[in-house]
Amino acid sequence: MMNRRSFLQTSLCAATVASISPFSASAIAEYKKYEKRIPIGLELYSLRDVLNHDTFPKFMKQVAEMGYECVEFAGYHGYSGKEIKKILDDVGLKATSTHIGLNQIKGDELKKSADFATEAGFNFLIVPGGLEGRIRESHESNKKCAEEMSACAEEAGKLGMFVGFHGHTGDYLNINGTEDSAWTTFFNNCDKRVIAQVDVGWCNNAHRNGAKLTAAETLCALPGRGRVLHIKSNGDVHGCVVGDSDDTVDWASVFEAAHEKAGTEYFIVEQEQWKKTSVDSARECLENLKKMGW
Repeated sequence: MMNRRSFLQTSLCAATVASISPFSASAIAEYKKYEKRIPIGLELYSLRDVLNHDTFPKFMKQVAEMGYECVEFAGYHGYSGKEIKKILDDVGLKATSTHIGLNQIKGDELKKSADFATEAGFNFLIVPGGLEGRIRESHESNKKCAEEMSACAEEAGKLGMFVGFHGHTGDYLNINGTEDSAWTTFFNNCDKRVIAQVDVGWCNNAHRNGAKLTAAETLCALPGRGRVLHIKSNGDVHGCVVGDSDDTVDWASVFEAAHEKAGTEYFIVEQEQWKKTSVDSARECLENLKKMGW
C-alpha cells in the first residue's frame, strides 16, 4: 500500500504551491484554468438557528439572492419532498444532497428516504456521523461497518440513489493502536459507489503520525469518490469563514484535487459557528469564494 510520503510525491496535488494565499492571483489562475465549473451550495445546517417551518421559504429566497445555486439538507422542517422542490424551484435553487441517519438508508427506511429525495430532486444520501466509534475501534469493526455501508449502497443504487459518509477530524486519525487511518481503511473496504464526503476544515485539523493532513491529499487518495465536497475553513474554529484573515487553507490545492482527482460535482459551504450571524457568515463565505474566482 502506498504510504503518505510516496503518495504526495506522485500525486497531482504535489504540484500545487503550498504557500498560495486564498486571494492571491495564483490561486485565482489555478481555479480559472479548469473548463468545468463546479456549482456551489450551502449546507442548511449553517442556518439552523433561523430555519423552521415558517421561515424556511423566506430564507431559501435569501440563500438564492446571496448567489448560492444549490442546498444540502439537514432536516426538512415539516415539508414534503414535493413541497421542498416547489419552494426551491420558485427561487431558482436546486437540492443536491442531504445529511441523514444511518438507519434511514437501511431496510424499509431506505425506500422512504429515496422516495422523498426523488420528489425533492436530489440523489445523494450522506451519513454525517454515528459510525465514528466503529471505524476507529479496530480493523474488524471498521470492515464490518464498511460492509454494512456497501450493502446500503447496493440497495440505494437500485432506487437511483447514492450513499456516503461525511468525515470529522477523528475519522482521519489512526485506528486504535495501529498506524492505519480509520477513514482510508473504511473507504478501501467499501464499495466504490460509497461517496467520501471530505470536509475541508475538519480534515485540515487532523494530524496523523505527527504530520498534518490536508484535504487535497485526502481527496486525491480516493479518486472519483469526493462527489460532494464540504467547503469549510480550519474546522470552523471561532467562526472563521472561508477566505477571512484566519483562513489558512491552501484553496488552490483543494481546487486541483476536486477537479483533477475527486470527481467533485458540488461544493457545499458549511458553517458551524459564526462571528456575526449565521446569515452573515454564509454570505461572506460565498463572497470570498467569488473573489477567489468561483
